[in-house]
Amino acid sequence: MSATTKDNKKIDSMADVMKVIGQDMLELDMSFAFFTVLRVWLFVLLSVFITSISPWYLLPFAWFFQGTCMTGLFVIGHDCAHQSFSHSKALNEFVGTICMSPLVFPYKGWEATHNNHHENANNLDKDHLWRPLTKEEISKMGKIQSVFAYYFYGPLFFQSSLLHHAFHYTLPFTARNKATKIASIRSIIFCIIGGFLTYKLISPLGSFWSLYLIPFLVFQFWLSTFTYFHHRHKDAAGWKITAEWDKVFGGLFATVHVDFPAWIEFLTLDINWHLPHHASALIPWYNLRPSTYRLLKTYGDMLQTEVFSWKLWKETTTQCHLFSESGGYSPWL
Repeated sequence: MSATTKDNKKIDSMADVMKVIGQDMLELDMSFAFFTVLRVWLFVLLSVFITSISPWYLLPFAWFFQGTCMTGLFVIGHDCAHQSFSHSKALNEFVGTICMSPLVFPYKGWEATHNNHHENANNLDKDHLWRPLTKEEISKMGKIQSVFAYYFYGPLFFQSSLLHHAFHYTLPFTARNKATKIASIRSIIFCIIGGFLTYKLISPLGSFWSLYLIPFLVFQFWLSTFTYFHHRHKDAAGWKITAEWDKVFGGLFATVHVDFPAWIEFLTLDINWHLPHHASALIPWYNLRPSTYRLLKTYGDMLQTEVFSWKLWKETTTQCHLFSESGGYSPWL
């Protein structure tokens, strides 16, 4: 299987896509990477301070700001897990663990589960991330289960992120690979330590609910929102069974680029500029934006781009649950 550009150039593999992006986009800037770590932590600390002094009527804004800043910590861990922070696997795990442990997110467990998504993006048989249901699966559900599936695959999709988060704590028992089990245990121990230290440091400043737990839910919201709208779209984010699927389709042409407000992209390190990330997870976050421009210049209308809006939210969360054999979506049964 292959796609063809408007200039009639065949795209047989992600190697063809990487020729467009360029090998220079894989180059790492360690000085800027460590500056980013410092910048993200400073914004997190600043946001905690703002929340601690905010009057009740400004707290929702403070919570939203703090949770968005906390998402930046996860994005650093995300780059570390993909080995796009540094060339040292040990340094990547150290930095990733330092950033993800206060979020009580097991670094090694997430590394193991997330890589499956990159290998099988938008593959109906293999990709676990926001995979739509099939009519056959829905027909076997009871009424309550069907209602639950509709909301957790749709309007309440961001709540599902909590279940996905919790799943990583089961890997010491469910992972098939012994090395994955051991690494997951190590990361969980660091999460327990990180969570305890975070609690001890924040509690003297005020309510732990206000200073951590509610912003944590905002972080979960962004964690799920970015990925949900990348891989669900009523016109573009199609899914295919294995026999009809390839990585170029799933990673590039079935994935949607979504623009968010500039301040959100700044605090979350352009993680929403997702198309190049599927071409190569080794592209560091600071090269995602220029890499996307190169893809748009070459592939143009073949790529789906959107601006985050209420209209997009409503369409995607109400119309994109059920797989259609044509590759799109069917109305909910």
